[in-house]
Amino acid sequence: MKYEELTLEDLKRMQEVDVRTVNIEELTDLRDIQIDTKLPVEEKLRLFAEQTNNLYIHRIGDYVVKVRFQEEGPSIDDKMEEYLRHLAEIHI
Repeated sequence: MKYEELTLEDLKRMQEVDVRTVNIEELTDLRDIQIDTKLPVEEKLRLFAEQTNNLYIHRIGDYVVKVRFQEEGPSIDDKMEEYLRHLAEIHI
């Protein structure tokens, strides 16, 4: 689906998918999405939207992943750094 064509109804429908009942075979594997991280945010969002069938729910292999977006707060880079630090603490 083209990013520019997404409606509020499309986004709401995508957001309401239940991870407990979704067919994992219908989900896009995040490992298959290719995006140049040097591009501007708007372009990265467009490329992401065009490579997935749902902006909120995906798979990584056999695992279902649901994401949410927020306007304020830590960036995904900050959250990933926090996660990696947490993993490092577990193994020390």
